[in-house]
Amino acid sequence: MDIPLGLVGQVSELLAEYQGAAAVAAVEKRHSAEQRRGLDDTLEVPEPGTTSIVGPIDAVTMLNRLAEQGIKAATVVLDPWYRAKGAQGRAAYLTETVPLLEAASRVADHVFIWGFPEAVARLIDHTPSSVKLEGWLTWYFKNAPSRSKSWRPSQQACLHLRRPSAKMYPEHFYAERHREAAKHNRLEFKMTPFSVFEEALLSGFIKRSEQTGFRWQKPESVIAPLLRMTTRPGDLVIDPTAGSGTTGAVALKLGCAAILSDGSASALKTAQKRLRG
Repeated sequence: MDIPLGLVGQVSELLAEYQGAAAVAAVEKRHSAEQRRGLDDTLEVPEPGTTSIVGPIDAVTMLNRLAEQGIKAATVVLDPWYRAKGAQGRAAYLTETVPLLEAASRVADHVFIWGFPEAVARLIDHTPSSVKLEGWLTWYFKNAPSRSKSWRPSQQACLHLRRPSAKMYPEHFYAERHREAAKHNRLEFKMTPFSVFEEALLSGFIKRSEQTGFRWQKPESVIAPLLRMTTRPGDLVIDPTAGSGTTGAVALKLGCAAILSDGSASALKTAQKRLRG
């Protein structure tokens, strides 16, 4: 059974209680092996329009390795384990994501990080000094299943952090008439995407051809505006929490190169099948 790397510590404690030290050693040995896998060789930047898939490997370890090798990207997309919405879950999310943001800011001009709004909000005061908060983005969906006696959750949040010198490309959202006006310096204001993306969850017959069976898969239409705003064809995109490979799929369509990794072997198999047929 695949255990998310972020939960290894908790699983180890449970195994220690019920199965003894031998079981703990087995889990920690597998964890260590997964962290080493993909690190023995020098990582290479793929050609534009292609992807490189590495792992299983912990996200922070992967980003640190990229930094050590001097690999720089236009954009890093982070979609880590969300944790529970209570105080303990929010604290765990903060503890895990602050080092993740630090590592990501060393390899990219733009960093996007997803999570529940209650948890993401706490990151605003803990962002690395090399980047600034550019925007709070919201993915809004109406077709969330009702699993609660209270309000039905219908959103996820994403922080956009960028280096002050990092370029953005609002022109990628221009209609033809806007492009024509821009040529003659007659564009009154720049056409940029809204900070709220209204896209349905991948469920049932909604974008059936895009579905991979991965439980937490986001629609490509949610990731596409992030990359269109921060990359040009040929740029490098990194996603060390790749899941089913949605970031990679969008990067390929935009003519970018992508390095993908994840801590889950099963997730990487899904991404490989999706991106390489």
